[in-house]
Amino acid sequence: MSQLKPSFTREIRDALENSKFTLSDFEIEYPETGRNLLRIIFIHKPNYSLLLSEEYRQLECVYFIKMIPGEFKIQESSQTSLGGVVDEIPKWCENIRRDLYALAPKIDLLEQLRQQLHRNLDELVSDPNDYFGPNELDLVDERFNRLYADIANLKEDHALTKQQLATLKKEIEEFKQSARAYPKGIWARITSNKLVKTAGGIVNSTEGRTFIFQQIRRALGLSDES
Repeated sequence: MSQLKPSFTREIRDALENSKFTLSDFEIEYPETGRNLLRIIFIHKPNYSLLLSEEYRQLECVYFIKMIPGEFKIQESSQTSLGGVVDEIPKWCENIRRDLYALAPKIDLLEQLRQQLHRNLDELVSDPNDYFGPNELDLVDERFNRLYADIANLKEDHALTKQQLATLKKEIEEFKQSARAYPKGIWARITSNKLVKTAGGIVNSTEGRTFIFQQIRRALGLSDES
């Protein structure tokens, strides 16, 4: 039999049911003897637990709560009142929720694009140590001038500022100049990295980024429309 009153265990179950999860997500243990009064285990990750215990100090009963995960540390312990555990349960559940969100794999669309561009460019540049010829440089200039014009046309739809466009213009001029100095392989890698960072930073919407990335592929000679 639990050392805690039925009415109190009902409050504990209600706190779990009304948290970020449901009562069904937890296993509750009520030790019949000993200093541990309550243990709650998050079923889906059993290392996440909440423990309520008591300890007698100079004839005074002191209660402690240990939570895994804590708010800032993997494990946190603190002194509490017996009824205080009901208030701590929602906080512990929020800690679990935040940890689960933090552990979820991040889908970095910009990084995916960068890697895709690298793979495509490796296939496209047959001799990475070669330099661009005059006709190729004219094509680079044409493609990047068109890239800037296409992005500038997004100004009103995506609230691009004059400063953002000025930054992009400066970067594009550098891409055109560096094509006259770098070997093709080095130029392609450096340019694609910087393009992804610059263009991805000025448009946040998925639709806008998709359009810009299509234009980037065209500017780098990776599109059938180039």
